[in-house]
Amino acid sequence: MKVCGVIAEYDPFHRGHERHLRLAREKTGADFILCVMSGFYTQRGMPAMLPPDVRAHMALLSGADAVVQLPAAFSAREGDVFARAGVEILHRFGCVDYLSFGCETDDLLLLQKAAALLEDKPETMERDVQEGLKKGLSFAAAQGKAMENALGADAGKLQLPNAALALGYLRALRQLNSCMQPVAVLRDTDYHAGEMEKYPSATAVRSALYRGDWQAVERAVPQKALPVLKRAVQQGRIFRPEGMDTLLRYALLQLGEEGIRKLPGVDEGLERRILSAAREQATWADMLEHVKTRRYTRGRIARAFCWAVLGTMKEELPRQICGVQVLGFCESARPLLKKMQEGSLPLYMKKAREGSLLTENKYADIWQLMAGRDMGEHYRQGPVIIREE
Repeated sequence: MKVCGVIAEYDPFHRGHERHLRLAREKTGADFILCVMSGFYTQRGMPAMLPPDVRAHMALLSGADAVVQLPAAFSAREGDVFARAGVEILHRFGCVDYLSFGCETDDLLLLQKAAALLEDKPETMERDVQEGLKKGLSFAAAQGKAMENALGADAGKLQLPNAALALGYLRALRQLNSCMQPVAVLRDTDYHAGEMEKYPSATAVRSALYRGDWQAVERAVPQKALPVLKRAVQQGRIFRPEGMDTLLRYALLQLGEEGIRKLPGVDEGLERRILSAAREQATWADMLEHVKTRRYTRGRIARAFCWAVLGTMKEELPRQICGVQVLGFCESARPLLKKMQEGSLPLYMKKAREGSLLTENKYADIWQLMAGRDMGEHYRQGPVIIREE
C-alpha cells in the first residue's frame, strides 16, 4: 500500500486543487491520497468560508481518498506551526510514504537547501535578518532577504506563500526524522490572484461566491464537487467576513490592553494599536487596516483577531496534538483507515463530547454563530462517506 499525504485548506476546493491531487497520485503511484485539512479556522487567520464537512466532501469527490481535520489550535497559526502540525499528523499515522505540496518552484534541491539553512541559521544569516528588521521589514520579509543573500537570486521564489509553507513542511520532516518523501508539484497560478485563470486561486473563488457570480464559480470548481458547493450555499452554510464584525469588536473591548496582550501573536505594544482600532472602527476589515504595518502583517493581525473571537490566550494553546477527527473517506479507503488506526495518534469518527477534541466543538459553535447557524449543528455532522458507484 502506497499512501501520499497532502496538507490543505480547500477553502473552497477548486480545479487547481483537483490538478494537484491528480499529479500527486501520478508522481508517487499512490494507492491512496490522505488529506489533512483545516477545520473551521484557517492559516490566514479567518474563519473558513465553508464548514469542513462540505470542503471534505468536495475533495473526496475530486481525488482524495480520506480527509482528517487539522485542529484549530494549529490551523489558525503562523506558517511554521501550521506546517509542523500537518506533517506530524501524517508522520504519526505511520503509513504515509509521501508528502506532496503545491509550490511556486518544483526545484526540490533548492527547497531542501533553504530548509536546511533555516534549521541551522548561520551567524551571517541571523545578522542579515536583524538588519532587515531594523529597516522596518516584517520578520518573513527580512528572513526571505537573508535567504536570498545566502542562496542567490533563485531564492526569490522562496518568499512566495506556497514556497514558504513548503519550507515549513521540509523543516518538519527534518525535525521529526520522518521517512516521508517530499514531492513538489509546480503551481502556475498566483496564490492571491483575483481573476479566474486556468487554475484559479481560492481567493478568486471566494470573491466570486461572495458576489454571486456562479458562472465564474462553475468554471473554477470541478463538476463532481459543484453540486455539494451549491447545496451548501443554498442552505446558508457559508461564513461571510461581516459575520465577525460585532463579536470581534465586543471581544477586543472586553479584553482591554491587558487581555489583548495575552493573545497569540501579540507583543511589543501591539495591544495598544488593536484596542485603538476596536474603539474607532466598526468592521473587521477596517480594524485590520488600522492595525497593520509593514512589520505587522495582515496574517499576523488577522490571527490575533481570530483568537480574540475564540477567547483563547497564548498559554491556553496546546503544545501537542492529542487526536484528530475523521471528516470523511471513500468506501474503498477502509484499508487505509485501518492502517491509520494502528499509528500513534488517536483517530475519532464521532464528534468528541469530552477529552482532547472538546475545544474543537466550542470553536465550531462560534463559527456557526458567526455564520448565523444553529450552534448545535456541528454535533449532527458525521463523517462523509463516498460509497462505490
